[in-house]
Amino acid sequence: MPLGDFREGSALYRQAVSDLAYARMCYPGHPVVRQLEQLVGHAHSLLYQADRSRSRNWVGFWRTTWPARVRQAAGPILLSTAIFWAGALVGFFLTMEYPTLEGFFISPSMRAAIESKHLWTESLTRVAPAASSQIATNNINVSLLAWGLGLSLGIGTVWLMLFNGIMLGAIAAACLRGGMLQPLAEFVVGHGSLELPAIWISGGAGLLMARALLFPGRYSRRVELRLRGRESVQIMVGIVPILLIAGLVEAFVSPSALPGPAKAMLGLTLFLTLLGYILSRGSDQPGLRPVPGRGTPARPPAAPALPAA
Repeated sequence: MPLGDFREGSALYRQAVSDLAYARMCYPGHPVVRQLEQLVGHAHSLLYQADRSRSRNWVGFWRTTWPARVRQAAGPILLSTAIFWAGALVGFFLTMEYPTLEGFFISPSMRAAIESKHLWTESLTRVAPAASSQIATNNINVSLLAWGLGLSLGIGTVWLMLFNGIMLGAIAAACLRGGMLQPLAEFVVGHGSLELPAIWISGGAGLLMARALLFPGRYSRRVELRLRGRESVQIMVGIVPILLIAGLVEAFVSPSALPGPAKAMLGLTLFLTLLGYILSRGSDQPGLRPVPGRGTPARPPAAPALPAA
């Protein structure tokens, strides 16, 4: 809500409360007392109970609140994404320059699979239902950890984003050296279009809380953390179904014999759908109702004239 509208509405509310107190004292039983009571009671309900009722509206949450919250946290989310890709570049070029670093990120079984020109993920097709559940659970745990570590002033979140990026870059370098980079890309492109953005958004939610602790702004750190924490919780609620869908794709589609271009098209479609949903749905001020009178709060109806004192 624009600050000017908020201040005017706040002044009108306080004036109505003051008028009610004066009318009760000087003109008890007059009809204007009941009218002011209804007006103040309605305003109080809108101010202190509207958010509670909207929080239970899941349709409104998915249609407006969640995409708006993600847009409002665009800065921390973009920072989380940049940290991840910086780590990926560092991991890729360091591993290409020093192959011995592969041992920190690639197990002997993964190395053997690469040398035999097979991806270690091919076995997922045999246990797809169970694998889908395990993958989704693991991704949700990573996302929750990236979010929760925001309370460490963001240090833990930054490290987790950086480490996951380095690991991805190191695996890509190992596959490139073994001639398996294209199969790896074909495996990752389908589910990664949802899984990676979900992790970046989770990291951004963690950095949102870290920003409240480091740079509280207008309010105290405790108040800022409570406000930003509520927003980050709403963001994390929306991450869960995205990771469930990504887990299904990773277990059933990514390791399948589907051609690489088809997997790439699926990944592009999923990513553009998620991006379009975030950018086009909802308002930047979710839950606020339009104020009549081009941004001016509605004034109370004219009260009947009071008898002369």
